[in-house]
Order: sequence, then C-alpha cells, then structure tokens
Amino acid sequence: MEQSTTNVVEKAENSLGVTFLNFVLKYGIYLVFLIMCVVVSVVSPVFLTTQNLSNVLLQTSSIGIIAVGMTFVIIARGMDVSVGAVVALSSAFAVTSMKLNGQPWWVGLFLFFFAAIVVGFVNGVGTAYLRMPAFLVTLATMTISKGLVLAVSQGVSHYGLPEFYPEFGLGEVGVIPNPVIVMLFAFLAGYLLLHKTVFGRKVFAVGGNPDAARVSGINVEKIITLTFIIVGVFTGLSSFVLTSRLNSFSPSMGTGFEFSAIAAVVIGGTSLAGGEGNIFGTLVGVLIMGVINNALNLMGVSVYYQDVIRGAIIFLAVMIDALRNRYAQTLD
Repeated sequence: MEQSTTNVVEKAENSLGVTFLNFVLKYGIYLVFLIMCVVVSVVSPVFLTTQNLSNVLLQTSSIGIIAVGMTFVIIARGMDVSVGAVVALSSAFAVTSMKLNGQPWWVGLFLFFFAAIVVGFVNGVGTAYLRMPAFLVTLATMTISKGLVLAVSQGVSHYGLPEFYPEFGLGEVGVIPNPVIVMLFAFLAGYLLLHKTVFGRKVFAVGGNPDAARVSGINVEKIITLTFIIVGVFTGLSSFVLTSRLNSFSPSMGTGFEFSAIAAVVIGGTSLAGGEGNIFGTLVGVLIMGVINNALNLMGVSVYYQDVIRGAIIFLAVMIDALRNRYAQTLD
C-alpha cells in the first residue's frame, strides 16, 4: 500500500515537472522580456521615457520586418544569410536609379522590392529544386549581392532622396514613427499568413517532416521556394523603410542584419530544426534584441564589447534551441 502511494506521488511530481518545463519553454521568453524591461528601467530611469521607447522601436523596425520573413524560412527548415547584403543591394538599385538616372520615386520603390524578390527566388530555387544547402546558397548570393552593390554604386554613398522618402521615413502618426507602424503591420500580415491560412499550415508541415508532407500531397519544393520569396518581399520592405528613415544610402548598410534577424527569430522560440515557431514570439525576440542594444548604450558600454555581448546572445539562443529540441525528443 505504501509502495503504491509512493508511486502515485512520484508520478504526480513528474507530471508537474513536465508541465512546468513545458510552460517555461512555451512562455518563458515573455517572462524574460518583462524581467529585462524591469531591470533596465531600474538601472536607467531614462529607459521608460516615451522618447527612448520610441527610439527602441524605431531602431528595431528594419530588422523586425526582415525577421517576419525569416520566421517562414526557418520554420520550413531553411536559412537565409543574404538578407543584410540584399538590403544594401535593393537600396543601391533604387537610389542610383533616382539619383543618377533621374527616375521617378515610384520606379525606385519598385526596385526596392524587385531586387530583393529576385534574390529570394534564386535562393528558393537553389535550395528546393537544386537541393543545395540553404546556408551555402544564401552565402553565395550574399557575396554576389555585396559585389553588385559596389558595382552599381561605385562604392559611393548618396544623400538627400526624393521628397517622398524622407517624408515617409521621418513622419509620424501621433507619437508613433511611420517605420514602427510598417513593422507592426508586417507582423500582422505575417501572423495572418502563417497562422490563419492553408499556406501557413503547409509551411509547418514541410518544416516538421518534408517526406510526410510530400506523401500527403504538398508540393514541398514550391512551399520552400515561396518562403524564400516571402523573406525577399519583407527584405525589400525593410530596405525601403531603412533608406527612407536615414534619407541616404551607404554601400555598407544592412551589415549584420541577417544574424540579428536570425537571433531574434530563434530567441522568439522558432526552432532551427524546423516545424515550430510563431510570429508573436519573433516580435518578442526582436524587442529583446532592441532592449539589449538600448541598455548597452544607456549604460555606456563600449561599442567593441557590444559586439561581444551580441555574439554571446546569439550563441545562447542557439544553445537554448538545441536543448529545447533535445528535450522535445525525450518526450517523444
């Protein structure tokens, strides 16, 4: 009788332990974000001012928009390290067409998206149909894009864009900057597409088990290609927002965006193994990255050490993802 009671207690304790771990894995990132905000606000009272919070959102807007598209790619077991270079490439084509060739602003707006979508299509075809590793395909297009940026711009920066761009990039709706509004709409569009459509369910199916998805009638290659095109669309939007906000173009713009976007997506709970993730988690991941950057600046941390800290955060995010996948396998 005592043995039976002990077994029941042990099972109950194990069940509670598993439930707690599942809760932490599912909602822990939101708790971490709240704790970070409290700690930073205590360390620096400036953090909670309206101006500073607006700056945090403004600084994260371009990376946040890319992170929306990156969520689709990673859920489908992909990876895109070309997005940072594509930001510069899209901006180079758009800005030089307007500044040097005298094209109207709407032609430049078209080129922002056209260049990014073409690269996304190439990445998708190379990964899905040619069966090349996504990391290597996008690494190649990243290198090509960087070379094209220098070829198109001749390594020259441009300042003072047509009137439409600075008016948009520096404008506000109430107290909310336009780039932040665009980012929020990007997340809303990403949420609806990923979580409320048949296409979104197919993305999860492909990422979870491509062979099973193929047997069930899903065109796996098409879905994977579309995820890369989607990240291309969001990358083009990001380059437009960034260039408008800065009212300028530089060949080095977008540097490091790929790793910040990937880190934000993984921190937000999307698994690098594919088949798992959500847009709201990515939004929290983006905000965490923004709060960390802002906190480092408010505390006067040297820019040299800031890169070290960001790299450590990316390492920690990948490690947590690996541990989460290992834990999930033990439950299966």
